[in-house]
Amino acid sequence: MVSSKEGVEQMFLVAIGPGVDSEKIQSEIYRQFNEAKLEGIDTFYEDYRLGDTLFISCGINKCLDVGEEFKYILANILSGVIIEHYELKLLRKIVRENYFYLNSKEQAVVTDNACRLLMDDKPIEPGGFYKATRKNRIMREIIEYLDVEKEFNIEGFINFRLNVYLNELNVTAERALEIFIAEREYNEFIKLLRYFVEIQECKIDTVHLCQSKDGRYILYDDKKNSISSEYFDELRTDILDDTINYDDLLISTLITVSPNKIMIHCIDKFKNKELIQTISNVFAERITICNSCELCDSLRQSSETNKYSL
Repeated sequence: MVSSKEGVEQMFLVAIGPGVDSEKIQSEIYRQFNEAKLEGIDTFYEDYRLGDTLFISCGINKCLDVGEEFKYILANILSGVIIEHYELKLLRKIVRENYFYLNSKEQAVVTDNACRLLMDDKPIEPGGFYKATRKNRIMREIIEYLDVEKEFNIEGFINFRLNVYLNELNVTAERALEIFIAEREYNEFIKLLRYFVEIQECKIDTVHLCQSKDGRYILYDDKKNSISSEYFDELRTDILDDTINYDDLLISTLITVSPNKIMIHCIDKFKNKELIQTISNVFAERITICNSCELCDSLRQSSETNKYSL
């Protein structure tokens, strides 16, 4: 405990509720108070406990005319504490209460997705939910609160004064759920495609896959011959009927041919990286990456390849 000085211009009482790591929070608050001392702000603080709740009395020497600056320092400290020590707890509660139909493992995945979204440098929508913006919003609310109040209960403040912040966390959790559902559907789709590959008869042992500069996919067999059009006629009809796009046609073709090995040449030249990832996920151990062979060299040298394209 650090003894308080007699006579103060500003005195605030901060309550750290149970259920969080109060000792770490206390240590962080005191560390930042000490940093303020080094900058010439004569802060003081002392702590005591009532039951499970930790209280910190803090203020500045009355001879220093920096009351507003101290409120800013305290708001900066407390906003950081809310984000670093309470945000994950709040997200878990939101996910648990709103998405109770998910099991505990699924809820943990959604929470992790939400944390990644909040850590992203890019805002989720105009105005952003990223860390700097969230902290500034919380700081403004705290400063307004400290203008009229001298006691600050962290959990009470979060629950009753940070509605905008809590709404942002709810929106982030909703986006995190959308990502979870999309990933689950994608994984189920991959499993289905893998099943088709496993039951399909292998028609060509090895397929060489390339992409020309104009974006067309090029398939060769081991003898550098065009893959026989008999495998594509029905698929080409589908694409003309707008029921399948060009990328889907490639995947459908590979599944139809079901090669034991797919060698992808000049993978860095493929424009659709997600498509290559999907092919890799579906065919797994059948995939080989090649960036240095005669075919790779010819692809790099050619401005456009027209032969043997789908």
